[in-house]
Parts: sequence; C-alpha cells; structure tokens
Amino acid sequence: MKQRILYAVLFLLIIASNAVLAQDPTFSQYYSNKLYYNPAFAGADPGLRVNFNYRNLWTSLNSNFGTYNFNMDISDFNLGGGIGAVVVGNVEGDGLLRTNSYALNYSYRITVMPRMCDVHIGLQAGYMQKSIDWSRFVFSDQLDPVYGQVYTSAATPPSDTKRGMFDAAAGIMTRFNIKKHRSRRIISSTIGFSVQHLTQPNESLIGGVQRLPRKYVGHLSFMIPVSKKKSRSKNLTYLSPNFIYERQSVLQTFNLGLFALRAPLVIGVWYRNGTPILIPKRTDALVFSLGFRGRDGNGAFIYQFGYSYDLTLSKLAGSSGGSHEISLLLEFTSARLTNVRSNSARRKARNCYNFNGPRNLPKIF
Repeated sequence: MKQRILYAVLFLLIIASNAVLAQDPTFSQYYSNKLYYNPAFAGADPGLRVNFNYRNLWTSLNSNFGTYNFNMDISDFNLGGGIGAVVVGNVEGDGLLRTNSYALNYSYRITVMPRMCDVHIGLQAGYMQKSIDWSRFVFSDQLDPVYGQVYTSAATPPSDTKRGMFDAAAGIMTRFNIKKHRSRRIISSTIGFSVQHLTQPNESLIGGVQRLPRKYVGHLSFMIPVSKKKSRSKNLTYLSPNFIYERQSVLQTFNLGLFALRAPLVIGVWYRNGTPILIPKRTDALVFSLGFRGRDGNGAFIYQFGYSYDLTLSKLAGSSGGSHEISLLLEFTSARLTNVRSNSARRKARNCYNFNGPRNLPKIF
C-alpha cells in the first residue's frame, strides 16, 4: 500500500511539472533495432526483414519497466530505396504510464561508388499516444489508519487521461568498404546520424505545454576480417568495434563495444557511460550479448536470435537486478514489392552496396 501511495505522489509530481525531462526508451541491442534509431536503414538490404525486441529493465524492482519494439522493412529498387514500419510500446511505473507509437519510414538510396559505397536518407512520420491509468492511484485521503483504503479521494482526475500527437524523425546513413592495398581483406563500415521528435510534440496530460525534447543519435561500426590472409573458408572470423551515442535534452548515453563473429555465432561486450568521456563516476552498465543466425538450404529464409544482459554498475548496482533483452529477426531475402526485372531495378541492383561478409554471418549493423 505504501508503495502505491509513493507511485501516486511521484507520478503527480511528474505530470504536473513543466520542467520534466522525458527520455525515450533505449535498447542494448541497437543493432537488432536499427529502424528505431535511424529511419535511413529502411530497405538498406535486399528482401523483407521483420524484427522484434523486448527489454525488461531493472528486474529486481516490483515496478520494472517493460519495452517492446516491432519493426519491418523491405527494399525496392523501383522506389529508389525502401519502406518500413515501427511500433513501440513502453510501460512505466507499474503500468501507470503507457506510451505507444506507430511510424512509417521511407529511405532513398544514393549510389556513390557502385558496390562499394552508398548513402541512405530516411524520413519517418508517426503517431504517439500517452495515457495514464488514474484508477490505480491511491491517495492519502483514501486511507484509514485501521481499515486501510476505504474512502473516496477528493483528488480531481485530469479531463483526459490520453493524449495523441504527431511525431517525425529524419536520418542519414552511409555504408562503405575499405580495401587494403594489395589485400583481399575488405573492412565494411557504417556511419549514421538521426534526429528524433523533430516537431517536439506536446506530451502534457494536464492541459499544459510539455514539449518532448529532440533526441540526437550517432552511430559508427566496422566489420574487420581477422582470419588468415589466404583463407577461403566461408566461416571467417570478424571483429566488429561499434559505438552509438544518444542525447536527449541534458541526458546522454555513450555506448562503446566490440563483437567477435564467426558464423553462425556472435558474442559481444559493451560499456555504457553517461558521457562520451569515460568518467568512472558516470558508468551505467556493462552489456553482454550472445546471438545466433540460421538459414534454410538456399538462403531464402534467415532467422537471427539475440540475448543481452545489462550488468548495472551505477548507484543502482545490487538492487536493480540488471536488465534483460531479447531480439528476433526474420529475413526473407527474395521478397520484393514491385517488378525486379525492370531495367531500372536491374541497374540499381547491380550497383547496390555489397557487404563483403558471408550471408550467414550475424548482422550487427
């Protein structure tokens, strides 16, 4: 009972304040949730992809945070790039506050150097809804010291416990191959930047004005082959250094990590800090991840599963229980929207960026 009273008081303080700093959910497996971070990834690879992510934050708390994400995208050379859709659901405060968002993405591909470098420019338009469950609040004037919750509260609920708003985002991403002189080894690279909540929608639930701050995301990754120079095996070993930086108002997160990949497995470790400079006092967590990628005989259907655990190193260490996250990717490599035999589609397909790793290698960017 005391816990529910505390939730009510804290939540009322949150929704009544115009100085509150909202923050979007974040995922440890950002590489399995690319459309959420950058709309430019829509249709970046041939075929249809369907992703699902679920994150359970601070599992030792009675009121932990649960976030799910569903996204899908498909490439189409006749459209000049690809289209996608993203659905995100977030539950906070023992279910008192819920946020759901639905968005459509479009990305346009520009070939800079055939099969070696391309640029993707993405736009996102969506609808976001926030709601509170007023019936679950317990106020002090409802309580009797002997009989507990027996009275009706005099607290006046807001006129509307739901609010819908338009939202938009934009991003840019480029992928390029680095080939060492007189070497068969090719380093595949990706760098991108996006801005979320371009319109800064008003998310106030009490009739005031509370603008959702814009979020800025930057990401960079490399895929570096480390197998023997003359190896022709399809199961080559790769190392992949990655980083992603997120900033929303004064809140920021810097993630730096390294993956080791050898088909069909990937393992990785990440360090998450509150600043780009690795200050120990701002350390948030270490993230450990494990992934597996499988395929059918001809490679037309591919599936990828990932699991990650956040080991909390901040002041919440020892009481949060860490965080768990799972992801599932389904990929249909031969799926198309329009006629792929048109002259335009064939020309663009020939010039499309070529990732120089085996298709059965787990994707991390």
